Amino acid sequence: MITGKGRLNLRDGRGIDVLYQFAGEYDDRRAGYLLFDTVQFDDGLFCTRQILDCDDGTSVVLVVVNRSDKHLVVHGRVLTLPAEAA
Repeated sequence: MITGKGRLNLRDGRGIDVLYQFAGEYDDRRAGYLLFDTVQFDDGLFCTRQILDCDDGTSVVLVVVNRSDKHLVVHGRVLTLPAEAA
């Protein structure tokens, strides 16, 4: 299990500090939970892809699969830079 802290960047420009729990590393794919109080946010903010900036320096492009009052279930892919930019 991969756990840590990160910042979820919303489409309205705000960022949310979250805890994340991913089931594991499957190549560049991630699936798991973002843990935070979701009730203070409108459902519409989670209807498009999201970008999670993890505390380890990686960024993950996510889609929300399910939602509760305390977490989002997500699936995504690690965002990689083109070879010439690295």
